[in-house]
Amino acid sequence: MKLAMIGSYGHTGIVLKSLPSLPDVELVAVARYGPQDKLPFVGKSKAVPAATPVYDDYRKMLDEVRPEVVSICMPLHRNAEASIAAAQHGCHILSEKPLATTLEDLSALRSAVERAGVRICAMFKTRGEPPFQAAREVVAEGRIGKPILAFGQKSYPFAQRDENYRRRQTFGGTIPWVAIHALEFIRYCTGRDYTAVAAMHSNESLTGYEAEDNGGLLLELSGGGHAIISFDYLRPMAPGVKRRHGDDRLRIAGTAGIVEVVDEGTRVVLMTPTEVQDVPLPPPRDLFGEFIASLRGEGEGLVSPEESFRITEVALKARQAADTGQVVAL
Repeated sequence: MKLAMIGSYGHTGIVLKSLPSLPDVELVAVARYGPQDKLPFVGKSKAVPAATPVYDDYRKMLDEVRPEVVSICMPLHRNAEASIAAAQHGCHILSEKPLATTLEDLSALRSAVERAGVRICAMFKTRGEPPFQAAREVVAEGRIGKPILAFGQKSYPFAQRDENYRRRQTFGGTIPWVAIHALEFIRYCTGRDYTAVAAMHSNESLTGYEAEDNGGLLLELSGGGHAIISFDYLRPMAPGVKRRHGDDRLRIAGTAGIVEVVDEGTRVVLMTPTEVQDVPLPPPRDLFGEFIASLRGEGEGLVSPEESFRITEVALKARQAADTGQVVAL
């Protein structure tokens, strides 16, 4: 199976880490997203030898190499553009999230994928991490009863960010870039979709940037109940400090108990009427490896195409709710 990679903007490690364990997947070429893209993994990752062909134009690469699978890590406002081109070339797509930064681009991408009959998977890597797998299993087993209320947190340091963060047009907003993870893992772990969203966001500290540094979402869950999400770029982190980059938290309260992902997203605690206990963590799941398996007809994969589109849509409509001050139906 021939693989090509477009760009190094985002979580290329999802592919690079898995590739050596996939002997039937051959990396045939990589392309820059633009002149400023240094492709730092070429020759430095054992998955990408220095001799790997490098293209300055990803469209030319698609024309000449004809890969079967494409990994896309473009500046966020260009993910949809490259994914549509890949679909038109008959490629299955693993894309950095969000799949698109506008609802119009998302609709165009969905149409392109459906016309081409290819699969697409967003890089929602968090759901494959052991704590979120464990929390999902607790809920699925009925150990907290019916899930009623969920709280999710995403907190990151802002540190040094590139020029794309300075304008909404190129960044897309902190909701579809950061809060989208909490939207995803709450939906995944509770097994509930969303029916409406209200939101607020603002920038109180990032001078010269249109990226929001804080905000909150209130969502109605299908079947009853609510979810609350906070997100921020306010996590303290000095250069050289050894600390987890993000502080991810999840709390799901049900009719018979509460399950929580705590300690910076590393530990799961279950509270029932009679006890409080740590939940054993399963092994991590490999998003890229499972995506490749799904192309062979071996399962649905960790993230399905419909889930990829749905969570992107919810994130973009949540941003719309924050921008307009209106409750938006989902």
